[in-house]
Amino acid sequence: MIKSETITILTTIAAIYQNFDINPLKQDVWHELLKDIDYQFAIMALTKTLKESKFPPTPADIIERAGVESFMVKGRAEIEGNGNKSIA
Repeated sequence: MIKSETITILTTIAAIYQNFDINPLKQDVWHELLKDIDYQFAIMALTKTLKESKFPPTPADIIERAGVESFMVKGRAEIEGNGNKSIA
């Protein structure tokens, strides 16, 4: 993930949670923690977290859920790649 994508994540969180402030240090720290996560999976994780949580997510929340999303997408691709198109 590139830094502008990290800032998009932070901006999205701030739009939902009024007490979530964004500053340059937070941008740098979050980017350092999330930079190895694929943006596609981070956004999927963020969306699900925002729908389910009353509190702003931490980087760990996004990292954990992004791993689950990645596993599910890659697992589905493997199943479909083996000719099993019945998985929806």
